[in-house]
Amino acid sequence: MSAAAKRVAEEFKKMVKEKLGVVPPHIEAMCDNAAGVVAPFVRMYGAAMGPGKLDPKTKELIGLALACALGCTHCMTWHTIMALEHGATKEEIFEVLGVVAVMTGGPGIVTWSEPVINVLKQKGLL
Repeated sequence: MSAAAKRVAEEFKKMVKEKLGVVPPHIEAMCDNAAGVVAPFVRMYGAAMGPGKLDPKTKELIGLALACALGCTHCMTWHTIMALEHGATKEEIFEVLGVVAVMTGGPGIVTWSEPVINVLKQKGLL
């Protein structure tokens, strides 16, 4: 494993701790034991989610919708936090949840919205 990959993995752990308040054990284990896999993912995320024809807020809202549709609770939490940091409003996030509900049916209302709503509560928006 290269020193550069290890540095990227360590920076990723720092960013996760800053955003979530903790580094989940599975993320720490991946960073410590598979930095060669984590580092390219982190670079790809940065390249895909940075400014382009779509602004970062829009990209994070798209990421949130996909995370909800795929049922990835960790991703739902992450993209909710990042969308808020990029200026998304509670109302915009609930519109995303509405689209997810239409596209996924019941799980979009009953299951996939729970982690998103928990973040909104933690941020004092609900």
